[in-house]
Amino acid sequence: NKGSDIIEEKVDDNKIFDKVEIDAAFPGGDAKWRQYLERNANGNVATDNNAPEGTYTVMVQFVVDKEGNPSDVRALTNFGYGMEEEAIRVIRKGPKWIPAIQNGRQVKAYRRQPITFRVESE
Repeated sequence: NKGSDIIEEKVDDNKIFDKVEIDAAFPGGDAKWRQYLERNANGNVATDNNAPEGTYTVMVQFVVDKEGNPSDVRALTNFGYGMEEEAIRVIRKGPKWIPAIQNGRQVKAYRRQPITFRVESE
């Protein structure tokens, strides 16, 4: 009766995690994310497309791979007026993200990111 073998748990590298210990994050955190949005997002897209006055929070889901590249970017909301397209464009053209962490390793994971558009009357 030889001792118990250590069975190494094989991690499927192509698995995309839904729940992770540490979410994928924008480099520099929320402050840098807001700064990036202010510089790169067209905040007037909804106004330009005559959206009714109000605040719209577009929710975008995407996959961040182990290198931090965002892919499979899609909107989970459907307000229209060009907002979802603009949110998707901004994430696609943005910098790499910091990959999610699971069991001390960088993994491929989903990330949901809200982007808020405000439409105010003149």
